Amino acid sequence: MRTRLSRTVAAGVGATVLALGTGLVATAPATADIGEPIGTIGEGSSDGENLPDGNLPGVPEPGSAADEWAAWAAAERAEAEATDWEADSAARGCELVEVSIVDEVDAAYNEAMGAPADLATHRVEMVESCEGPAESGGMTLETGDGTASTTAIGSGSDCDSTKGPGTICIYKSSGRIYSSWKYRGSGSVSGFLRIYQISTSASSCYRGSTWLTGPSRTWSSGMTRSISKTRTTYSGYSAHIWKKVWHGHTDWGSTCSRL
Repeated sequence: MRTRLSRTVAAGVGATVLALGTGLVATAPATADIGEPIGTIGEGSSDGENLPDGNLPGVPEPGSAADEWAAWAAAERAEAEATDWEADSAARGCELVEVSIVDEVDAAYNEAMGAPADLATHRVEMVESCEGPAESGGMTLETGDGTASTTAIGSGSDCDSTKGPGTICIYKSSGRIYSSWKYRGSGSVSGFLRIYQISTSASSCYRGSTWLTGPSRTWSSGMTRSISKTRTTYSGYSAHIWKKVWHGHTDWGSTCSRL
């Protein structure tokens, strides 16, 4: 299967795609036209206590000078470009179909780590084919829709079945937080992935403070799409799949973990 490596610049400033073995072709810039989210699955009341109060080693401290943040973001971008994404996908039992490294200004992500609001960072999007018993990449697949109450959310990688026919996962790997959703229904559906920061002592996968929002995309039957961003704090993370409906988007399911 041929893998496409995309280099995309958000906010309407143009983009290029490198199709391995085929040269350069032009593409449209990435957008996140997600409309209005609605629904109640995985909803919670408040962030509560035990939210992150500092950044991980190697990440500038909240309120650091803008040039320090810019240098950090540039180094993270260079590392993403140098990553072997095919090997990354294979390590989770999947075959990489396409990867995009997208430049963006994500105000919610910047606020969560105390960076300037206009800091340009990047996200990585992947399309994968995940078949067979290794499709969870070593993660534990659970039944249900990710809303069952427990004494506290677990730690490490986790996956749950969703109300919409599919499996959603949240995990960390190589200094990044990932969320993926595999669609198991017929035909195709459109929607987006969103990751929230929640309390490490949370008892459900509620929707806390937005941490990362993926763009609106279409899933065909059997397709896995994922988004990832550099991990900057130890926190609880709650991943949700929002399906497009005629009057906005509805929450189709979630999973969560301390990462």
